[in-house]
Amino acid sequence: MKNKYSFLALIIGFLLMAPWIFADEEMTIRVWLFHGTWMEGEPGLKEVEILRVSSHPELYALKALVGGPESESKAALTDALLEIKNLRTLDDLFLSERPLDDARPSFSFPVLGKQIAYRVDLSFKKLAPQQVAIHAIVSMTKEGALHEEKTRKRELSGAYKATQEKEMMEKIVDQELLLVIDDPVIVGVPHKDQVYFMVVLLRIGKRESKPETSATVKKPAEPDLVAAPQPIHQVMPAYPEELRHGGIIGNVGLQLTIDEKGNVQIVKVSMPLHPYLDYSAVQAFKRWTFEPVLRKGKPVRAVFNYTFNFDPWLYSEEITWREEAPAALDQASQEELRKILSRCAEYCRKLADLALYFICEETINETHHQVKEGIDPRDLWFTQTEKIWQDPIGEVSRKWLTQIMDPSRTGRNTYTCDYQFIKKGDRIEERRILLKENGHKVTDRKKLLEEKRYSVLKPIFASLQVLDQDHQPLFNYKILEEEKVHGNKAFVIEAVPKSGDADGVRSAKVWVDKESFQILKSEIEGIPLEGYEDVLKDSVLLNIEPLFLTTHEYRVEKKGVLFPERTTVRVEYRGLYRGGRPVSKLKTDMTYKKFEFFTVETEHQIIK
Repeated sequence: MKNKYSFLALIIGFLLMAPWIFADEEMTIRVWLFHGTWMEGEPGLKEVEILRVSSHPELYALKALVGGPESESKAALTDALLEIKNLRTLDDLFLSERPLDDARPSFSFPVLGKQIAYRVDLSFKKLAPQQVAIHAIVSMTKEGALHEEKTRKRELSGAYKATQEKEMMEKIVDQELLLVIDDPVIVGVPHKDQVYFMVVLLRIGKRESKPETSATVKKPAEPDLVAAPQPIHQVMPAYPEELRHGGIIGNVGLQLTIDEKGNVQIVKVSMPLHPYLDYSAVQAFKRWTFEPVLRKGKPVRAVFNYTFNFDPWLYSEEITWREEAPAALDQASQEELRKILSRCAEYCRKLADLALYFICEETINETHHQVKEGIDPRDLWFTQTEKIWQDPIGEVSRKWLTQIMDPSRTGRNTYTCDYQFIKKGDRIEERRILLKENGHKVTDRKKLLEEKRYSVLKPIFASLQVLDQDHQPLFNYKILEEEKVHGNKAFVIEAVPKSGDADGVRSAKVWVDKESFQILKSEIEGIPLEGYEDVLKDSVLLNIEPLFLTTHEYRVEKKGVLFPERTTVRVEYRGLYRGGRPVSKLKTDMTYKKFEFFTVETEHQIIK
C-alpha cells in the first residue's frame, strides 16, 4: 500500500512540475510559398490538392530535413515538386516562421518584397499535444498596387500599408488544415492560369530567452600578398590525355591562401587556361602544403600568387608523378582478372561494331540548379543572423547559412528523341531527333537536340572508355566482390586511373556477367571534359570537389550485346556547410525504349 501511494505521489509531483519542464518549449508554424509554371501541354490543377508527406512515399525524404537548414529543405522541396507535378519552373516566394501563442489564437503578418507584398492570416486551435487545426489565408498585392520609390524604406512602408488594405490585396490561398508535429503538408492551389504551392510545417523547439537581433558578420580581412613560400607536399593536377593531345598547353595562375601551418585553405584562379584544367589545378592545390609564412617570428595566414604550367613533358613516362600502384595480387587472382579484362575487351569490340545498327526512343528528364551570382565563397564559413520583420507580435529572427543556389534560376527540361549513332567519315556521332521538347510536340523532323552535356555521356560507349583494349593500359583494376544484377551473378570490377584522371574519369565500377561477360551496369565518377563547364566553374568558385556520378544500366539484348535501359547523372556539392547535407546541383534521368535494329549502315532517316 505504501508503494502504491508513493507511486501516486510521484505522478502528481510530475504533473505539478510539467509546466516547468516544458517551459522552454514553444510551438511554431512555418509557412512557405512557391509559384510554379507548368510544362507545355500539362493540364495543371483544376482544384486544390493536398499532399501529406506522411502519406506520399515520394515525399518522405522531406521529413528527414525537418528542423535542418533552410537551404536543404528548399532544395529537397524544389526537386520533389518539379518532378512529381511535372513543373517547368518553381520559384520560392517567401518563408516565414512564427510562434503559436495560446493567448493569440488568430494573428496576421506581412511579408514584404520590392515589387510585391504578401499577407498571411492564421487562426489555430490545439486539438492534442501533437495536433493543431489551422485556417491559413495568403493574399498578395494586386498588380499596380505598389510603386517604385526613391528609398528602400519608403518602398517597405508603402508595401506594409498595402497589406493592411483589403482592396489592394487578392487572395491566393484560403485553406483549413489539420497539422501534426514535424509532418509537412503541401497545398497545391490553382490561381487563374498559374499554380501556387503552400508548404506548412508545425514544429516544437526551444524558446529563445530574447529575440535575435540583426548581426553583420565581419569576415577576417585578407592578409597582404607575400612572396610564394616553398612547397613541402605537392599533388600533381590531373591533365587528361585528350587535352594533351589536343594541344591545350600553358599556365594557370592561382592565388593561394594558407593557414598558420602552411595548409592551403582557399584557391582562386587568377589566370584561367581551360575550364577542366582550372578545376584540376584547384582540386590538386587544395592538398598542397607550404612552409609557414612568419611575421615577427610567428606563423600567420598568408596569401600569395603561384603559377602552374600544364606541360605534356611533365606528364611523360620519364617523370613519375603517378599515384602508387595497388597492392600486388596473388597469382590466381591475377589470372582471373586478366581473363575478365580480356573477355571484356572482346565484348567491347562487339558492342562497338553493333552501335551503328539501331535506333530507339530516348526520354531525358533534367533538374538543374544554378549558383547565385556574385556569391563570396568566404560566406560559407559563417552562420549569420537575419531579422525578418518587427510588427505588433514582436521581432522575429532566424539563423541561416548562406544559400548558394538561386531558386529563381532552377529549371527543369524534358525531351523525347529518336536516338541513334551515325558514321561521318572516320567518326561515329550521336544523333538525337527531337520528338517532344518540354511537353510540346516537335513537328520538324529535322530538329536536333544538340546539348553537349547529353552527348558527352555516350551511354552505349561508356563501358568502352574503361574496359576496351585501348583504354585498359590507363587503369589499375581490382575485383571487389560478386553481386547479383537483374538476377545475374556478376563480378564487380573497380577501375582507377593510373594518373589520377583518364579523360574525366576519376574512378569507375563495372558489373560484368560471370558467364557471358556482358556488361550489366557501370558507375563512373568524374566530370566529363566538355558539356559541364558550369559545374567546373562552381567548383573553382566555391573551392569544392563535387560528386559527379553517372550510372548506366544495360538490359536490352541483341546478338549477345546489351544496350542501355537507363542512365542517371547526379551532381552534388558536398562539404559546403559543416555537418550539412549535400547540395543538389543536377539530376538527369535518361531512359531508352522502342529499340529497332537493322543491318544496313545508313545516314538516312529510318522510316517506321
